[in-house]
Amino acid sequence: MLVAEVGRFGGPEVLTARQVPDPVAGPGQVVVRTSAADVLFVDVMIRSGRGVNFFPLRPPYVPGNGVAGQVISGGDEVGSSWAGRAVVAHTGGPGGSGGYAEQAVVAVGDLIAVPPGLRPPEAAALLHDGSTAVGLLDRAGVRPGEWVLITAAGGGMGVLLVQLARAAGSRVIGAARGRAKLHLIRHAGAEAALDYSEPGWTRLVRELTAGGGAGVVLDGAGGSLGRAAFEVTAPGGRFSAHGVSGGGFAAITPQEAGQRPPRAGHRPDVPAGPRGGRARRDRGPRHRG
Repeated sequence: MLVAEVGRFGGPEVLTARQVPDPVAGPGQVVVRTSAADVLFVDVMIRSGRGVNFFPLRPPYVPGNGVAGQVISGGDEVGSSWAGRAVVAHTGGPGGSGGYAEQAVVAVGDLIAVPPGLRPPEAAALLHDGSTAVGLLDRAGVRPGEWVLITAAGGGMGVLLVQLARAAGSRVIGAARGRAKLHLIRHAGAEAALDYSEPGWTRLVRELTAGGGAGVVLDGAGGSLGRAAFEVTAPGGRFSAHGVSGGGFAAITPQEAGQRPPRAGHRPDVPAGPRGGRARRDRGPRHRG
C-alpha cells in the first residue's frame, strides 16, 4: 500500500509517497481501508518542526491520527460485526500515527460507526474538531442572546463553533482573514463577520455589542490577534484560548485577567475525542480553526 511519509521537517514538499507492506491486524485490532484522513493544524506545526518542544515525533514518520473508511479485516478477539462497516477512528496521538495511508490499523475499541448520509470526509473532519468544539462551548457556558466572538472562525474548528454557538441562541461575531472566509462565516450563521487583517476590527466589535464587549471570546488565533480579542471581552466575561495560528497563545497575565475581570484560560480541559478523553492543560500547540 501507499503511505505519505514525512522524511524531514519542512513544508508540504517533505511529504513523499512510499510503498510499504499492507498492515495486519493484531488481537483486538482491525484494518480500515482509508477513504479520508483528517488534517489538523497541529499536524502542520509538527511537520514544519515548530512542535519539537511539545511532541516526540521525529522524521521519518507517517502523519495523520484519524481516518474514516471501511473495515476490511480483523484480528483475534474481533467479532464479525464490524466487517465491511463504515467507520471513523483515532489512530494515535497528535501529529502522526499512520493515518496518511491507504490502510490503517485501529483498535476495535476506538471504532465509531458512521451513520448513513454522512460522507467519509465530513466524518473525518468531525472526529477531533467536533468533540472539542462541543466541549469548548460547554465550558464557556454560552447563553441565549449573549454576544460570542470567535477568532479564526473560518477554519474547521471555527466554523463548527459558529454553528454551535448560533444553535445555542447566542449572537455570533466571527473574525477571520479574507473575503472567502468571511462569506463562509456568514453562511455558517454568524450575525457579523469581521476581517481582522483590517484596522479597527475591534472597534466594530465594540459597536456591535453596544460598547459592552463580547460575553464570550473563543480564541483560535492567538498571538496579537488573541490579545486584541481579549481587550474586547466584556467585564465578567469568559475568554478561552484553543488555537495558536498566530504563533502562540495570547500573552495575558493572571493580573490582567483579574483586573478586567473576565474568566480567562488557555486551552481548557475539554473532551478531546468521542470517548471523552481529556486534553492536558498546557501551552503546547493545538489544532485551530
